[in-house]
Amino acid sequence: MRDLDFTSNERIEFIYDIIIGFFALVATFVVVLQFSKNITGIQLKYLNIADNIIYFIFVLDFVVRLFLSRNKRSLFKNHYIDLIALLPLHFFTNSPYGSLLKLIRVLTYLLRLIHNIKDVLYTNGFIYSLGSASIITILGSFAIYFLERDSSATIKSYGDAFWWSIVTITTVGYGDISPTTSGGRVIAAILMLSGIGFLSMLTSTISTYFITKTDEKKRETLTSKEIVSLDISSLTKDQRKQLMEFYEFIKSREN
Repeated sequence: MRDLDFTSNERIEFIYDIIIGFFALVATFVVVLQFSKNITGIQLKYLNIADNIIYFIFVLDFVVRLFLSRNKRSLFKNHYIDLIALLPLHFFTNSPYGSLLKLIRVLTYLLRLIHNIKDVLYTNGFIYSLGSASIITILGSFAIYFLERDSSATIKSYGDAFWWSIVTITTVGYGDISPTTSGGRVIAAILMLSGIGFLSMLTSTISTYFITKTDEKKRETLTSKEIVSLDISSLTKDQRKQLMEFYEFIKSREN
C-alpha cells in the first residue's frame, strides 16, 4: 500500500490505491490500443481524449499530494515513477520515435500499477504465480500459433493465438477460436489446468490479504489502548511542562 504521509488512515490509503490503480490500468489499455492499426479515426480520437483526461488526473493527483505532503523532498525521491508518468510524452507520439514513447508510457503505467498493488502481489507469493501464468500464456500463444496456423480455420495470426491463450487460461472459453491438432489440444489442456490453479491462487491471495489487514488493524487498536505509566515526580515544573508539550506534539502528529 502506498504511504500517504499526510494521513494515517489506512482506509483512505486503500481507497486511494484502488482509484489510482484503476486509472493506471485504464491508461495502460488506452496506450496499448493506440498501437493498433485496426482502429478507426474516430476511435483514435476518443482514445486520445481518454488519454489526456487520465494524464491530467495524474497531474492533479501529484499536485495535491505535493501540497499536502509534510516531506516534499521525500515525495520526489520515493515517487520517481509518478514523475516519469507525468512527462508529457503523449504530445510527441506523432514524431518518428512515437512508438518508443508509447512503449515508455506503457511500462511507466505498469510500474505505477504494480507499485499500487505490491502488497497484494507479495501476499502468499502471488507475484510468482502471476509471473508463471504470464509466461505460460505467452509460450502457449506461440506454440498454438505454430501448431495451428496451417490447419485451423480460426487461428490465422499471432493476435488470434494470443487472444485464444488469454481466454483459455482464464477458463472463460468463448469457443470462437479452438485448436484442431493433437498438439494444439495438449497445449489447451496445459493452459486450462494452469488457469484453474492461477484463479485458485488469486482467490486465496485476496482473502489472505484482507484477513491480514484486519488482524493488523486489531493489533494496532489493542496497542493504541495500552496505558504507559511514567514516574515524573523527580522532574521540575518546567521539565513536566516540556514533557506535556512534547506529548501533545506527538499526539498531533498521529491525527
